[in-house]
Amino acid sequence: MDIVAEEQVFVDAAYAQLASFTDHVRARMDQVSRSPSTGTGQDLLEKQALYDNLSQQFAGATAASSRLCFGRVDHDDGRIQHIGRIGLRDDDGEPVLLDWRAPNAAGFYQATTIENMGLLRRRRIITKDRTVTHIDDEDLTDPTAISSDAAAQAVDAPRDGRMGDIIATIAGDQDRIVRSPMNQVTVVQGGPGTGKTVVALHRAAWLLYTYRDRLAKDGVLVIGPSGAFLRYIDQVLPSLGETDVVLLTPGQLHPGLSTNVPDAPPIAAIKGDLVMVRVIVNAVQQRIRIPDHDVTIRMQDGASVTVRAAQLAEARRGVPRNASFHANREPFLKRVLDHLSRDRARALGEDASDPEVREAVLSDLVEDTEIRRTLNLMWLPTTPEKLVSRLLSDPATLAAAAAGLLSDAQQRTLLRPADAPWTIDDVPLLDEAAERLGVLTSPVRPAATRSDDDYAELYVSDPLARNRPTTTVAERALSDRTWIYGHVVVDEAQELSRMAWHALSRRCSRRSMTVVGDLQQTTHPAGARDWEQALSWAGDRIDLHTLTVTYRITRQTADTATTLLTRAGGSAPDLRPIREGAATEHVACDSSNLADVILSRHVADTGRIGVIVPDDRAEQLMALLAAADDRFGIGDDAIDAPIAVLTARDTKGLEFDHVFVVDPDAISAQAVRGSDIYVACTRATQTLHLVTI
Repeated sequence: MDIVAEEQVFVDAAYAQLASFTDHVRARMDQVSRSPSTGTGQDLLEKQALYDNLSQQFAGATAASSRLCFGRVDHDDGRIQHIGRIGLRDDDGEPVLLDWRAPNAAGFYQATTIENMGLLRRRRIITKDRTVTHIDDEDLTDPTAISSDAAAQAVDAPRDGRMGDIIATIAGDQDRIVRSPMNQVTVVQGGPGTGKTVVALHRAAWLLYTYRDRLAKDGVLVIGPSGAFLRYIDQVLPSLGETDVVLLTPGQLHPGLSTNVPDAPPIAAIKGDLVMVRVIVNAVQQRIRIPDHDVTIRMQDGASVTVRAAQLAEARRGVPRNASFHANREPFLKRVLDHLSRDRARALGEDASDPEVREAVLSDLVEDTEIRRTLNLMWLPTTPEKLVSRLLSDPATLAAAAAGLLSDAQQRTLLRPADAPWTIDDVPLLDEAAERLGVLTSPVRPAATRSDDDYAELYVSDPLARNRPTTTVAERALSDRTWIYGHVVVDEAQELSRMAWHALSRRCSRRSMTVVGDLQQTTHPAGARDWEQALSWAGDRIDLHTLTVTYRITRQTADTATTLLTRAGGSAPDLRPIREGAATEHVACDSSNLADVILSRHVADTGRIGVIVPDDRAEQLMALLAAADDRFGIGDDAIDAPIAVLTARDTKGLEFDHVFVVDPDAISAQAVRGSDIYVACTRATQTLHLVTI
């Protein structure tokens, strides 16, 4: 029997075992769903937890059915182990397939002919559907043997519009990053095509496998630069057996908000600076307007009540320290109302020491609109959205909050219409406002009697509002701004401003994070220039790795990208392409025949085409191409089309077989130090075309 047929026998047996396992899990799910319940809350929770666990096992096993087995190692003691997406055992409990994340699988990735880790041979098993197509063997006992470059071969395959996993081709240096300790901030710096993103995603899958008990209840958050990028990677973790991970862009970190609108660079530079923390703090404090004099309130029944300055001062001193604005507001109001109810009881000739008397008087007081309005104006409740919107649209509010912090010119730069759309750089401001304000409590009066006038409502805490159960960890995390994740992955991390890092650090207080990016590609004016500075909140727990070998882009494309980058004022990156390819093509045409130029070159080729357009002409060129041929895709669905038309910012992290960079001079000029043109050119895995129009 030849080796292909030999491995086909094993692969068939592995799939049979997988089918047996999924049948068993499906039967258990059906049994749990049909089992009678005692009706108690604890019983229901335990039943749901068991069902969720089985459901996750089923989803992971189902996702693993694509290329279930991809490797084998032969040990020097005669043992043979097959490596796959998940671990499988036979009916007797004996291992059939070793999960790639298991410690014993590390040798498949890290063994070399110099240090073979007790292995004689590494075999890669290449399959199509469930059929073994060929075998790639490496003799690990011969130091003169030439190592198979499986990663480069994988890149040569045509793109399909989604990132594929590199589970079978992870290099040794990449695998060591994947398996690095959990309780640290692992930083992976590397140029385009060095495998940063796939390393980060495989690391997330490895952590979820290795620290399942710790991460299952807290979840993993993946931050990507754009919606297109998240759609591009959304199949990687499920294919690795992980289905309950939260994927967000920086514009989605505030619950209920999703924006992809960028600010102009001068505005983004101000909003991204940590000085905005103090501006937000000041804006929140301005909502406290406690008079330093006696306040007399004329009630609706004609009577008057007076709260004395000393009583207001006492109520202010009595609030807890280091609590949020709204958390402090409630005890302040209760103290003021207690003073008023006592004084009012005495004025009515009642016994102010009797709790029932004070309760009855208090009920009348809080029903009075003028009392509610007066007390609210002393400690005015609001939402993060209202506070930030007013701060950025009202000159007087901004001037008061930014005094001594922002110049007059900076304040004028920030001001915008009150109905302006939310931007990506507003999200950290909203997060800071939400943190400082705390939870806005609910009005004491029934909803049916509420007014639209915030001043006319008194608020009390609703302790159940933030604890209503949802189905999964991901759902609970998405709806809770204060959720602390077990691990956070940040891709294209160089684009996060200091304010964005400040907000993200709250989601990762355990300081367990994987950060990947390329400082050479930074376009945000407040983006990272130095990892230690950007991650200063992590202290000494930063573990920096640098990847320099690029499998994605060819030497010719790298040379073109570097030339255009340095011409635009950037610095040449440390990048080592290992693939040769076609020379960069320079094309000149009119916008009217741009579609024909693109289609004439690659209409018959396999793979994906990316068309990257300058920001200032994006809307015009996208509309022109979409109208010319339905193969051109724009907007949120661009990466699902045969030809995706995007801006450089929206292509970060993506890759295409063939790339057309339209008006390279304009793209070179639109970002600091030419970073956008570098990003645009390095999306190509096969051919690059520079189109002058």
